[in-house]
Amino acid sequence: MSDESQALLWAVILVGGLSFVVALRKADRLATTHARDLLHIGAGSWVFGLPFWHSAAVPIAITVIATILLALVPLLAPRLSFVAAIERSVTGADERWSGLVFYSLSFAVMTFLAFRAPFPAAAALLALALGDGIGGLVGRRFGRHFFAAPWGKRKSLEGSASVAIAAAVGGWLGSLLFAAGATAPVLIGIGVVASVAEALAPRTSDNVVVPAAVYLYASAVMGPAAPAL
Repeated sequence: MSDESQALLWAVILVGGLSFVVALRKADRLATTHARDLLHIGAGSWVFGLPFWHSAAVPIAITVIATILLALVPLLAPRLSFVAAIERSVTGADERWSGLVFYSLSFAVMTFLAFRAPFPAAAALLALALGDGIGGLVGRRFGRHFFAAPWGKRKSLEGSASVAIAAAVGGWLGSLLFAAGATAPVLIGIGVVASVAEALAPRTSDNVVVPAAVYLYASAVMGPAAPAL
């Protein structure tokens, strides 16, 4: 598949995914927090397309443009109803739009790094997508034992444990994708690093702190672990 065709495919997936979540939210069939978690998890699919790009320019451009467009949403929402609908679908209460901008920014940075160190970047993005998304769902549904850093949001032990497990699974998937050969201790380490980073990150910054921490850890213990894309 050419880079142009893959770019078109991802544009369709992005628009389709956003439209689906907005439609569910508009019909009151999905809570705002669940809509956000669904987007978090679904965005992780981007990682599985990374090996199929022929050059770095197009995927990096896509993630940079997506970040810029997301940053413009609060400015455009008062003027465009469909943009306002998107913003309302994933914000409210303790959920801020800036968190999604940081999320997209992390994808842009890690996509750039993936062409130099594929496994650490893939592990970082999947730890963010699966760990933060699944951890949020579990924490809100089953959380009973809560704690909070002075500068952060309230977390639950149940949610943090889910972040660790899901991030480790994300690391395993990234290792399979890029034939990195990550061992069980490395994957467990990814889970622990992601969970601790998510729990201690200042408010709205976990979408940057988690992937950065996992990338640094994976790079330190394994190096690139796979040839450049």
